[in-house]
Amino acid sequence: MDNSIQRDDTILNITPEVRKGHGSQKLVYLLLIFGGLGAIIFGAYLLYLQNHEWAPEILIASGVAIAAPGILSFLYRKYMLDEIKLEIQKPAMDFKVKAEEMIAEATETIVNTYRQEIDLLKSSKSAGLIGIFNTRQSGIQSFLSHIETEQREIIIVGSSLKGLLLDDNTEYIQARQLLLRKKNENPQLKIFFLFTHPIVADLRADQENRPRTVIGKEIIDSIEKLIDEWQISHDHIKLYVGTPTTFGIKTSQAMLLNPYPYMKEAFASPCFIVEKGGFIFTHFEQSHFNAWNSEMAKTLKKELSYYRDRLESYAKAIGDLYKMDTE
Repeated sequence: MDNSIQRDDTILNITPEVRKGHGSQKLVYLLLIFGGLGAIIFGAYLLYLQNHEWAPEILIASGVAIAAPGILSFLYRKYMLDEIKLEIQKPAMDFKVKAEEMIAEATETIVNTYRQEIDLLKSSKSAGLIGIFNTRQSGIQSFLSHIETEQREIIIVGSSLKGLLLDDNTEYIQARQLLLRKKNENPQLKIFFLFTHPIVADLRADQENRPRTVIGKEIIDSIEKLIDEWQISHDHIKLYVGTPTTFGIKTSQAMLLNPYPYMKEAFASPCFIVEKGGFIFTHFEQSHFNAWNSEMAKTLKKELSYYRDRLESYAKAIGDLYKMDTE
């Protein structure tokens, strides 16, 4: 791409102008010159013959009057016009050179002043980063357009997905309404949900200052909503035997990523959106969303009561682990 500045102003056009009709002007000059010279010669001839007393003087004077301007005009056009033009245009030439120097100096100053910001923009582009948000709510609101355009597959990874599926916040309501509408309108679109397995859910309970079994109940409630209300197939829901690290929604072209901090819930934490083609998308596609295909992702049992009946025993097992570490 040519980034040079193009101007067609008269002030920057320093090429001497080639006017149309230049040949016809030469003809006029020549006619004036030869006509004047002819008159002079003819007048001199008449004077030589001494046949007329007044005609020679008049013809000679007329020839001088006609030939002199023609000669002067021709000489001016031939030898002086371009030089005069260059002298007139010299200030414009000087201004152009000075302007180019000033622009180059200003550009260098801007680049040096904002080099870190420019490097950051380059890194962001390489990473595929297209949005940063202070909470998951604002991130999801911006991600709705990517969900809207997806036609093939959406994968959602989280702990209980309580915010997305059960929260009354406007952004979450809009997101689940859109997901449900897309599912109903496009049978070819597949939506997969990867939850944290209730057996390990209470590993985060203490650090989030929440009672044990509560997170497990939220997981089961969310799954129940998907099956009963959304009519999501059991085959599209799995339980991951491990504590979550990042809440995420992935389409074929973009991802919403929301890390889980140690001391706070992910939904209240910063998140970001990346697009396909950047190294973040490639990394998380392989190392995070591909967890769906790993042995740690367990197929959902047909009866959710299986998990409800075991929540207390899951919580007790986690408590026993903590006691083992403190004894």
